[in-house]
Amino acid sequence: MSFTPFTGVDNHKRSVTFCGALVAHEDADSFKWVFTRFLAAMGGKEPKYIITDQDAGILKAVPLDDDIEAADFDAKSEEIGREHNINNIEWFQEMYAKRKQWVVAHCRDLDMGGVMRTTQRSESENSFFKRFESKSGTLVEFSMRFDSAIDQQRHTQKKIDNCNRHTFPIISTHLAIEVHGAQVYSHKVFEEFQEEVKCSIGTCKSRGFTECASLEVMTVRDANRDRNYEVTYCPGLSVTAMADTLKATCSCRMLERKGILCRHVIWIYSSNGVKMIPEQCVVKKWCKDARLSKMFDCNGEAIEDVDIIDGKQIAISVMRSKIHQTVGMLMGKLKNDVDNFSSLIRQFKKKLSPLGSPLNKQQQLEKILGCSPSQEITILLPKKSKNKGSGKRMLSMKEKAVALARKPKRMCKNCK
Repeated sequence: MSFTPFTGVDNHKRSVTFCGALVAHEDADSFKWVFTRFLAAMGGKEPKYIITDQDAGILKAVPLDDDIEAADFDAKSEEIGREHNINNIEWFQEMYAKRKQWVVAHCRDLDMGGVMRTTQRSESENSFFKRFESKSGTLVEFSMRFDSAIDQQRHTQKKIDNCNRHTFPIISTHLAIEVHGAQVYSHKVFEEFQEEVKCSIGTCKSRGFTECASLEVMTVRDANRDRNYEVTYCPGLSVTAMADTLKATCSCRMLERKGILCRHVIWIYSSNGVKMIPEQCVVKKWCKDARLSKMFDCNGEAIEDVDIIDGKQIAISVMRSKIHQTVGMLMGKLKNDVDNFSSLIRQFKKKLSPLGSPLNKQQQLEKILGCSPSQEITILLPKKSKNKGSGKRMLSMKEKAVALARKPKRMCKNCK
């Protein structure tokens, strides 16, 4: 039977496997059954994108919607065909005839929603499936190995989630919206958001604006890309504005494609004093708490409890970033300023410590265990004994062959 895994992208931009199915035939009926069972397991939640290799059975089983105006799409396709002189190529004409089945988005940007792939696997997926694939194995062995691989995947996810909750990335600009992004997004997604924040400072400039009904359209010049972009926003954009007026859209459509704000919108926000990413612009999928929801089995019973993000931990993380920023500001200052800051840090550490000074490793262990080591040791030393394999070392096959070659050959006593 054919194994059909459902693979998507988690909030850390990692390929993860949701589930798998075994089908006897790769036809439309089999795929309809697979998709129906998948939807039931996902509570009716459909993936936003499906990447296929034009398999006829999948195309019949999955309806796809258009994502762009037909006239705009046809005009752009005609322009590309003329530019590259490919309108008369048979393969291009055949693909263009199937344009209703296309998902109009770049493959590298298919990260915003759940993605099910039925094409060739990536390197990370290959390493995942190698754990349980075996042509000679039985179905029971396959099921056990698959469960083991899924458990390992969940363990890795929990390790990364824990790192995201208890560490805080270094802030690189003075914008408050970057700090909020570090609080909200996972570290991997924040790296992309931080790059957009940095680019918004040095590369974006205004090229005028026009009014459209109750909205304003700002023309933003992007020096890096040498292009102009149109950002539509409410003229009352400010910190005290209502939530529904904070939404700004850009012609680059980065928020729609990748799920994070582009540098052009960030530049508009920072110019108007907006310090937080609007709630409607935050894609839940990319957040640190994207997986903080109860998990249920087929009977509706909760199978895993979740942790709640501690507000105190967030405050400590923000403070850590501010300390990093302060240390960076001291680079161009006098030595007295550095010494004064170090003195303040030492005084604060001494005040926080219950012993009046920072705890050493031994004291930290005693605090965790709630007891001190006993002064009287009643455990006797073990008797010395030979370890297994402590005798003469065994020779390797190569060493045996060399010794045999050096050994003189047997000769006749009479003729030598």
